[in-house]
Amino acid sequence: MPDDRTHQVALTEAAFRIANERMSDWSERHAGGERELYLCECGVQPCRKRVPLTREEYESVRSDARHFLTVPGHAIPDLETVVQVFPEYEVIEKPTALLDLLTETDPRDARSGEATGRAQELADDLGEAATGG
Repeated sequence: MPDDRTHQVALTEAAFRIANERMSDWSERHAGGERELYLCECGVQPCRKRVPLTREEYESVRSDARHFLTVPGHAIPDLETVVQVFPEYEVIEKPTALLDLLTETDPRDARSGEATGRAQELADDLGEAATGG
């Protein structure tokens, strides 16, 4: 059973993933297949760094519910593992013990629950902070 800190960091990272998913739905972002800016999905607060990725790179990270993208150096070593390293970003993997929470908060999964609501609230806060609202 994950402790409170592990759970909170996972919710924070899930909120960034939700915010990125919302942005990835904007069709104008995909014109020309160029790199797009995504939010770093780390649990380091108050990170608002951006990661340049192609749509294909983003989809590769999203292919596993336990994977999140971060800027280099933003992994939290006692809570997650860096599984891929690229010049502009890293892919981190959350432990299997968090799979239920990560699946529940994954916007591409049909499940929902208390964790989903909390992660969506955090994502809403991220959107308001980004737009000054």
